[in-house]
Amino acid sequence: MKLSGVRKILFITLSNIGDVILTLPVLSALKDNFPDAAIDVVVGPRPEQVFKKDPRIRRFFVYDKHAGLKDKEAFVKKLKAERYDMAVDMKTSLLPILIGARYRTGLFPGYKSGVVHKRLIHLERLRPFGITYREQKNIYIDGESRKKIESILQDSGIGNTDVIIGICPGSKSHLKQWRAEGFIDVINSVLKNPKHKVILIGDASEAKISKGIASQVKLPGLVDLTGKTSLSELFALVEKFNLLLTGDSASMHIASDLGIRVVAIFGPTDPEEYGPRGNRDRVIQKNLECSPCKKAQCKYGTHECMYSISAEDVLKAINLTL
Repeated sequence: MKLSGVRKILFITLSNIGDVILTLPVLSALKDNFPDAAIDVVVGPRPEQVFKKDPRIRRFFVYDKHAGLKDKEAFVKKLKAERYDMAVDMKTSLLPILIGARYRTGLFPGYKSGVVHKRLIHLERLRPFGITYREQKNIYIDGESRKKIESILQDSGIGNTDVIIGICPGSKSHLKQWRAEGFIDVINSVLKNPKHKVILIGDASEAKISKGIASQVKLPGLVDLTGKTSLSELFALVEKFNLLLTGDSASMHIASDLGIRVVAIFGPTDPEEYGPRGNRDRVIQKNLECSPCKKAQCKYGTHECMYSISAEDVLKAINLTL
């Protein structure tokens, strides 16, 4: 498809932070292919911070799917008045049609055979337009956040020659969380090396998990920053890691985008769809008949896919990845 006169683009992304991170390559491709175009974003309430400081964005609109019908009608009317030349929709909704965008992604996107990972599936939405993507880091990190993290690390006694291992023990779903006892065993082993430092991360809702883990670690070198950074600061913090240990979480997608090595523990979800993509990343997943089940609940009630993973399994992966 030959495109012309694309001066205003609406990028409609998703509602969860991790899912939004997986769509950022699409934003990068749009900016690379239309460097002079104004790009606006429609985003859910939780991940709006992803775009707050990003200079590629002119402005963003927060869409609340729980809003009433009148509010939704007013929202569509406001976007229609902008007269966008292009609307690229990660939700596969009617919004591009309703706002009358000249070029728009379709309701029934076709994907190349063999494309499985969500990041690649999102990029497939651009293929009908002939828009290409060059491999790059897609998360924007501002200088102020980098300075704040430098100060936090310095105050925490972490030096430039230390090996920083980030650990995200929480996840949006409890079924994707590994045992706290496993993280405790791994941290106590890792910190036997005095050059290793461990930083716990996650959002404020996961602070209790991290606090419980930290209370059982007796060796020096552990810093708990769970819920203590903004999302922009978390980006800058993850950028400092030598490695991130995590389950299937938003932090995993952040680290993967930034090129940070990842050891990821998977159970009910499929790493072929959501896993890290670096050459030195490691995925730990037990070969069970029921895994990945992709279900919201364990039908056997045992959570075996996560509970059968041992600290030794994780430590081996960490040693192979560092």
